[in-house]
Amino acid sequence: MILPATSNASREPRFRKRGFSLLEVIVVSTMLVIISVMAAPRFLVVTKQREEKAIAEVEDLLRMFAFRNGIGAQQIGLHYDQSRAEVSLWILDLNPKDPEGPRVWQQDRLSNVVELPEGMVVDGASSDDIEMRDEVWTITSYPDGSRPRIAVSLRGREATGVVVLDSYSNVPIRADSDEALARQPIDLDREGRSLDRW
Repeated sequence: MILPATSNASREPRFRKRGFSLLEVIVVSTMLVIISVMAAPRFLVVTKQREEKAIAEVEDLLRMFAFRNGIGAQQIGLHYDQSRAEVSLWILDLNPKDPEGPRVWQQDRLSNVVELPEGMVVDGASSDDIEMRDEVWTITSYPDGSRPRIAVSLRGREATGVVVLDSYSNVPIRADSDEALARQPIDLDREGRSLDRW
């Protein structure tokens, strides 16, 4: 039996392996740039929304601080841990392991821990204008039931905020907003407006 002669052309694979052409690389690169330009602002908006949400949650935590201080006889503490990026509410309560012993600080079960988004930190905090400079600090109410003026400054990549809880108020305010300017006390006598109507 004689086999037919085969040519070299039939031994080569039908489809040759080839790379991308320069035109294909340019088209794909251009498409990726356009997609990233369109998507980048959305990522920045999401980051800003997360940071604004964290500032609002710290504001809610201060509101809960004032509420718990106003209705209870226990001391309340606002606690910050920089390594864990958390702000939480603590309470001086009975020790569950030793109810007859002294009271101990423990995390408040009625409030949520505020987990700060990545890149956001508590830039500064003060208790009656005394700066908290440590990486872990706690601002507490006083044993007599009164509480200090608390200011917490938060700084993120896209949003910043200063939340203030005055010692006489139950509602914290954003000190960096226009609403805070409207709430500043005014000495009408000193401004010559003592007879103005409210």
